[in-house]
Amino acid sequence: MESLTAYSTPSQQVTNDAAVIFDRTALQNGSSISHTDNTAQFTISDPGTYFATYNGTAAPLVNAQLPETNLLQFTLNGTALNGAATSHIFTTANETSAQSASIIFTVASTPATVEIISSGGTFNYTGVTMNLFKIG
Repeated sequence: MESLTAYSTPSQQVTNDAAVIFDRTALQNGSSISHTDNTAQFTISDPGTYFATYNGTAAPLVNAQLPETNLLQFTLNGTALNGAATSHIFTTANETSAQSASIIFTVASTPATVEIISSGGTFNYTGVTMNLFKIG
């Protein structure tokens, strides 16, 4: 099975409709999935079926206009993958939300890019991890 795991060690501020960045690639098995450190894009170079998981913690900015809804969603080539999102409505300034999402999707033509996009405002992210697996 081909796989890739990436994560980010520093916290990061992600603006509305921007992608979460992963500063480290922890493990890569095979060549169908690749990631360049300090980027948001994961590149898939082989057609097939893939499984993606995301985990991390989000928080609003100190001066955020609350309530504020945070939405994270996987995209494939810039298009949202329906059924793969996580959201949280922040109502207090010191609130955090552990978030996770996963999806199985098919890549028909390559190269293809996968990202996780944050929307609803600007949020701080910590402890983010992305795992991608080629499963078929």
